[in-house]
Amino acid sequence: MKNRRKVLVIAGEFPPLKTIGRIRSAKFVQHMRQFGWQPYVLTQDYSTSDPNYFCELEDEIPDDVKVFRVKNDVYDELLIQKVKRLVHRNHIKASESTGHTPHENTRQRRHNDALKDILLDHFKSFFKNWVHIPDDYIIWSRRAFTEALKIIDEYNIDLVYTSLPPISACITGYKLKLATNLPWIVDYRDLWTGDVLREWINPLRNSYEVYLEKKLIKKADVVISVSEQKTQYLRELHSSSRCQWVTLTNGYDSDVFEPFLKERKPTQELDEISFVYTGRLFKNRRGYSFAEALGQIYRQQPECVKKIRVHIYGGISPEIQERYNQILNRYEIHHLYQFHGDVSYHDAMRAQVNADYLLLIVDTGTTSDGVIPGKLFEYIASKRPIFALCDSGATKDIIEKSNAGVVVPVESVELCKKVLLEVLQQDTPTTLPVNQPYLSQFERLTISKKLASLFDQTVKNKAR
Repeated sequence: MKNRRKVLVIAGEFPPLKTIGRIRSAKFVQHMRQFGWQPYVLTQDYSTSDPNYFCELEDEIPDDVKVFRVKNDVYDELLIQKVKRLVHRNHIKASESTGHTPHENTRQRRHNDALKDILLDHFKSFFKNWVHIPDDYIIWSRRAFTEALKIIDEYNIDLVYTSLPPISACITGYKLKLATNLPWIVDYRDLWTGDVLREWINPLRNSYEVYLEKKLIKKADVVISVSEQKTQYLRELHSSSRCQWVTLTNGYDSDVFEPFLKERKPTQELDEISFVYTGRLFKNRRGYSFAEALGQIYRQQPECVKKIRVHIYGGISPEIQERYNQILNRYEIHHLYQFHGDVSYHDAMRAQVNADYLLLIVDTGTTSDGVIPGKLFEYIASKRPIFALCDSGATKDIIEKSNAGVVVPVESVELCKKVLLEVLQQDTPTTLPVNQPYLSQFERLTISKKLASLFDQTVKNKAR
């Protein structure tokens, strides 16, 4: 450890929070230590009541890695809390002055509650669109900057690495670059402007964010993204930047899944054909075409799909759940779907290795060709065949070149139905004959070694 160089890893998503975004940073932190770099992690504080908190994920943090946490307060929530306290105090004062609690009839109380809900929705919408720019980690970013200066000074940091999202981490890295002139590397797990999950942003705000992103990235020494398509997009967007452009994909650790693979139940023991999806369904990630295709087959050839069970592990946005309910009701296939809600990371891994097929749903949007979900590599490590709803691009290439499964366009019900019938006519595979030489490039240790070499070269270039 004494001979290692020191990197400050600024990652808003980090264990023990169970988000898919935590995995890339957590794995880099685990592996880079054996390649000559000692990480110091700056992330958000958490509450054990947070729905994303899972205590077992503390095990993902090596014992010799210092983790510094700062609280993430959100502007609108802080104001709402203050208003509620003020209203509560006024309510108490009114009670004390009259000697009794103010009374409203039921109809008036319901009317007032409905009005409050409407006003609250408008209030939150205003903050989401016009205050939380670039995201709702603004307060965290400011606190992170102050804390980072202390860490850099105390531990003699050699390099700053920021992982996006949260996008506000880029502002922290930029300010540290100006204040310390340390080498600064930005890692885009997802795009900032142009991301398929941020298409809701209005044009005026988007123009400002493009300006802001270009201003910040001009100061970066290296910019990393997870696919060649995203790297090319960023290079064109930041054509005036003199930074180095690098692609480092996400990856997988086979050993993490080994304990679960050893306890896998033989397929023939179960009287169902299971399609398992693990992860959230929200915004542009929906997967309706699979449900539609399954419903149409059930109407025409019910015997073909009577054993299918689709298991969804993870949170679902209310509007997406409502649409699923409509589809399942229309085709009367509620019994073929099971929504398990949020589960622990270990339960999700166990579900993956015991699946007959793993359902992968990739985001739609103008830049979706560069999307490679971290979930893809978890699925590959699970050694089960993938049934992917995915348009042409990086994810489709990896699945087809690795022989890890089949791919159908995200929104094509007809093609989904055709390929699903073809899959069901075959025996459920007990093993997956993947192209291992091709997949070896995605082993997390290999990618981490490349990252450490990039750190070395960046520090060396800065010293010239």
